[in-house]
Amino acid sequence: MDTKTQTVTWWKSGKSAAAALFGPLVDITIDGKTVSAPAGSSVLSAATAAGIYIPALCAHPDLPPSCQRGDKDGGCGLCMVDVAGEDAPRKSCSMMVEAGMAISTTSTEINRMRAAAIAKTLATHPHVCLTCPQRDGCSRTTCSYGNPVETRCCSIFNSCELRKVSDYIGIPNTTPPYKPARLPVVLDEPFYDRDYNLCIDCRRCLIACNEVRGVGCLEVKETDGRKWVGTIKPTLLESGCKFCSACVEVCPTGALMDRTLDVSHKEESQVPCKATCPAGIDVPRYVQLVGLGKYSEATAVVREKLPFPGILGRACFSPCESACRRKHLDQPLSIRSLKRLAADNDTGLWRALSRQLPATGRRAAVIGAGPAGLTTAYYLAKKGHAVTVFEALPAAGGMVRYGIPSYRVPLDVIDREVAEVEQLGVEFRFNTRIENIDTLLSQGYESVFIGIGTQGGDKLGIPGDDLPNVVDSPTFLRAAALGKVGTLESDIMVGKHVAVIGGGNVATDNCRSSRRLGGEQVSMIYRRTRDEMPAREDEVQGCLDEGVNLRFLTAPKKIALNPDGASLLKVTYAKMELGEADASGRRRPVEIAGSDFEEEVDLVIAAIGQHAQSFDGFGVQTGKGGRIQVREDTLLTSRPGVFAGGDVVLGPASLIEAVAQGRKAAAAMDAFLGGDGNIEEKLLADDWDTDPHIGREDGFNQKQRLHPIFIANDQRNNWNEVELGFDATSAQAEALRCLKCNLAAKLDSMVLPPEAWLDFTGSVVAGICTEAGVFQLLDADKNVLTIKGVENLRQGLEEQLGRNPDARHFIFEEAPMYTQRESQFMQAYLQQHGKMPGGGSDEMDDLF
Repeated sequence: MDTKTQTVTWWKSGKSAAAALFGPLVDITIDGKTVSAPAGSSVLSAATAAGIYIPALCAHPDLPPSCQRGDKDGGCGLCMVDVAGEDAPRKSCSMMVEAGMAISTTSTEINRMRAAAIAKTLATHPHVCLTCPQRDGCSRTTCSYGNPVETRCCSIFNSCELRKVSDYIGIPNTTPPYKPARLPVVLDEPFYDRDYNLCIDCRRCLIACNEVRGVGCLEVKETDGRKWVGTIKPTLLESGCKFCSACVEVCPTGALMDRTLDVSHKEESQVPCKATCPAGIDVPRYVQLVGLGKYSEATAVVREKLPFPGILGRACFSPCESACRRKHLDQPLSIRSLKRLAADNDTGLWRALSRQLPATGRRAAVIGAGPAGLTTAYYLAKKGHAVTVFEALPAAGGMVRYGIPSYRVPLDVIDREVAEVEQLGVEFRFNTRIENIDTLLSQGYESVFIGIGTQGGDKLGIPGDDLPNVVDSPTFLRAAALGKVGTLESDIMVGKHVAVIGGGNVATDNCRSSRRLGGEQVSMIYRRTRDEMPAREDEVQGCLDEGVNLRFLTAPKKIALNPDGASLLKVTYAKMELGEADASGRRRPVEIAGSDFEEEVDLVIAAIGQHAQSFDGFGVQTGKGGRIQVREDTLLTSRPGVFAGGDVVLGPASLIEAVAQGRKAAAAMDAFLGGDGNIEEKLLADDWDTDPHIGREDGFNQKQRLHPIFIANDQRNNWNEVELGFDATSAQAEALRCLKCNLAAKLDSMVLPPEAWLDFTGSVVAGICTEAGVFQLLDADKNVLTIKGVENLRQGLEEQLGRNPDARHFIFEEAPMYTQRESQFMQAYLQQHGKMPGGGSDEMDDLF
């Protein structure tokens, strides 16, 4: 049979959908084990799916085998197997499964061929550390044997696939020493460090980029007879790289490494936009759906994790944007605005799969109709529980309605999304303040959620901070939202001159609201510089666009009435300078002696922090700032059946964090009320997923971030929404800047060999070579019992059979100078453990 041209495919037994692409299941035997695999799949994949390891450095579960790559000279030559009835071993990666095949994965000839192949591979790769007796625990920054840096292994030694495969096969003593080729080392381009001296020409990266992804920015190069894979042009950018990371993921050595990844949290750092979303939204999925103009589908993905896409699309502080990996290339995606566009254009597709369970007869109360409380009520109602929300103010929304100005989140958006909660049968009782939970329990509520937020504003802590028209931020914004500022219902008057103390996002809301309420000179007073301001850049820019004065390195010292002046108040300020860093990591502001000055103002707003208002009637344990203390996993308070979440637990946080807490509380409360605690739902019917063939796109890696549309500055004298979002064309263009980082995370892991040790049995020892070398006997816990150099490895091991009952496993290495090699291993063991290996031979004990 001609196997060089047949089309074979990697089959993954755990993926039933993929199995439909193959022929019927047939039975073959591999090493005496009956294995079922589809006809037409590769023998290598069939063995892998059955848990039988066959070494291969050019093969990968997500790549076609070497025989189909068009390079003819490709392939590592390691995956050789014997087929019953055939004269010579064949490559298992390029051999189709046929019914009745009998495969053997090891023999003397196969072992010889694999040893020759690994020696050929290592000849072009630094490998001196692989055979060093002191390799374990070595930093590879210094070498006891004085080996040059370019001949040593790289920093991924412990996880290196090449190292593990070499250990499994065994490095023959005929392996030629590595001769440095002085190939390029590129460390100054986005994302990836590339050391082509470590390339073994396996061509996995070439196939991943050019064929699987369809980008085509790599090619085979040759330097002094050595082949390696590099970019088609001098740089990644010029070559058209789309930074999908497939090449890095499949590389078996340290030739390609992503410096932006945290190896200890690889999955999270591969798709950081999703990992940093407190609610766990599948960010890449909905962003890419927006890029295809599938707005309702995108909204369905968002709604799988939260009920308020329109609100969050406007007011989320979007940690996903801060984490977006595209920032390492140019600028992160405008993710929040894409969510908003999808929500604004939603047709309600998600409703088709949205389910509400039948009534359970169990009752729950929610105190506070803010983001956390509304989220809790939404999911509890979907689980069939009867939910009543108690709210002290006239309408639902909490800080979304009474703390975020309507020029950021319009009231109709809030009303529309709150209505979705109400449609589930949730009862709202407004203008109802709850200060005692016993009252609710006596009314038949079986579980209670406290989500009252942080309604108290921190005072400035200076003389005069309790004078008329000196107010805290929550008080001012709430009065503004209720339309009470400057009316008989409030003692707050804006006047002409307003001073807002603080530098966060809340301070910007106060400044911009003051401008809309008639403040002619509104100043944001911040004691550090702009670089230290915690406010989002777009919010700061909004202040500048609307005529707010930003004043830095200034702090109030005293406030007094100003009966003889033109303004109501007189503020004494001091100039500041930055000193040493404080606990927040920012440099501490230090007052400059003698720098005091006075200014007249009409209104002072303290936007320096907020705290929770606690009520003894809640009967729960509280901590710093009145925050309720809860169990992290369930948000259960110190009182059974009573849960809490949002700002009242976290302190002043964000909308998305409050929503995430609402989800967690709802799941825990459902379980408490007798449910299964599972609030997960799937709202996108067609199970759409990212196409792995992303294709070539000239200029993709140089597309700059697009920004949403804003109304003109001179039209911002009212409460109309300032940010109008994207138009369809811009939104899709912005979404298509996505690097599709989720694709790399979906690539299967490399197929690694089993641990290097072998079972210490007569049948296994019988297959060991008769060359000179060193073996180590190990006990059941892999502790070294014996290290011994012998002229004939097989004979030496056979002599040890039955001598030490604790010996369960062994490892070996060919070494012509076996006595010298034995001494090196002994010295290394003694240096590492401070004693001789247990069970060592008498002559070794005498020697050392």
